[in-house]
Amino acid sequence: PAKPSDAVACSQIIRDWDDETPWLTSPLNELDVMAQFWADVFESALAWVAEADTRVVGFCARCDDNITGLYIAGDARNHGVGKALLDLAKADRDWITVWAYEKNERARQFYRREGLIEISRDIEVLSDGSSLVDVEHRWARST
Repeated sequence: PAKPSDAVACSQIIRDWDDETPWLTSPLNELDVMAQFWADVFESALAWVAEADTRVVGFCARCDDNITGLYIAGDARNHGVGKALLDLAKADRDWITVWAYEKNERARQFYRREGLIEISRDIEVLSDGSSLVDVEHRWARST
């Protein structure tokens, strides 16, 4: 389970992802602001971290049936970490929803592979005035 004390490490994973994502032009919050946000989420929602040698390498947070964040450190991708965290989020649900930007093809491909399907799209206006297409994906348990 994620603890509020994991929030700085989790926020750094997001910042590192932002650094490697050229199409995301809107500035992120400062690290301490972002860490406080995730610390609050970890206190109020179900959340999990993945660790390797005591280092946080990924996390997933779920509020009700919605995943509010699923991020994996660059050096931990393609090793089953994301799948393991997503499986935890799906474990006691009949369905879950997660949003990913249309341009985040790596995440969208992962969600498709894990059985999530696109159900809607929305335009998100970012703080710098730019906009991105945000895609809603849903997984439903087979009956």
